Amino acid sequence: MHGRVTSLPSEPPRFFNRGPSPIARLTFFGVISLALMFIDARFKTLETVRMAIATVVYPVQQAALVPAQMAKSIGEFFDTRSELRDENTRLKTELLQASQAQQAQIASKQEADKLSKLLQISQTPPVRAQAARVVYLGRDPFSQKAFVDRSAGQPFEPGSAVVDELGLLGQLTRVHPLFAEVTLVTEKDFAVPVKIERTAMRALLYGRGPGKLPELRYVASNADVKDGDVLLTSSIDGLYPSNIRVARVSSVHRNAESAFAVIECAPTASVSGSDAVLVLDKPVALAPKPAADVVAADGTSKKRR
Repeated sequence: MHGRVTSLPSEPPRFFNRGPSPIARLTFFGVISLALMFIDARFKTLETVRMAIATVVYPVQQAALVPAQMAKSIGEFFDTRSELRDENTRLKTELLQASQAQQAQIASKQEADKLSKLLQISQTPPVRAQAARVVYLGRDPFSQKAFVDRSAGQPFEPGSAVVDELGLLGQLTRVHPLFAEVTLVTEKDFAVPVKIERTAMRALLYGRGPGKLPELRYVASNADVKDGDVLLTSSIDGLYPSNIRVARVSSVHRNAESAFAVIECAPTASVSGSDAVLVLDKPVALAPKPAADVVAADGTSKKRR
């Protein structure tokens, strides 16, 4: 009943005990390695083998470096994009500042030119001129008005001429403590005594209201008036200082059926765009007109009052 128990072998098979010992093998391969190193250093015999191995391994090395290079390139891409965005923002800011500075310089130059021309105008007529600034235009669309600021020390007087650097703008019609009202030369039926610079012919320039050019009225059809003629203020009735530019003839229409020509004139002053103006003092009052002689029925002469 009892089975036979066989004992397991206590030693490994002879197959694993074949060959030299590990120490002998280590010594052998160490000597071989030193010999190969000496031969290679002395005679360069393994250079070809090394080059062949390097050639085979190089693609593997490059493939192993691809993830790191891609990560580096992506990082550089985002860094460069962020730098470009910041640089673009900075350049836009500098461009805006430069544009604003240029606009301010241009505006300052234009203002200086206007003031220079205004000073030249103020020196031309023998009257005092007071500087003012247009604060706003009239709100009534059917009335051509402007309003200029006024300080307490400026003795504005109704009836004074108002000019800009280009010519006559209008006339003061009302004076308030802090501002004054200017009636523009384009106001309907607003009359300005003028003379033609080329011929010295005198006439009256009448405004016609918003959107219409003033016109010379009651000028004979055969009068010597041409397109481009410049109109200056005349000294008639002492309303305005003389020789201030008022308008330029833009068109002359003559009709055989009418005794008068239709002459439209464009104001030289910037009626709707002036900002700096001069208020000219009224000319010296003229001597009163002499009384006209009236012949009575009995032949005697009397003075008309």
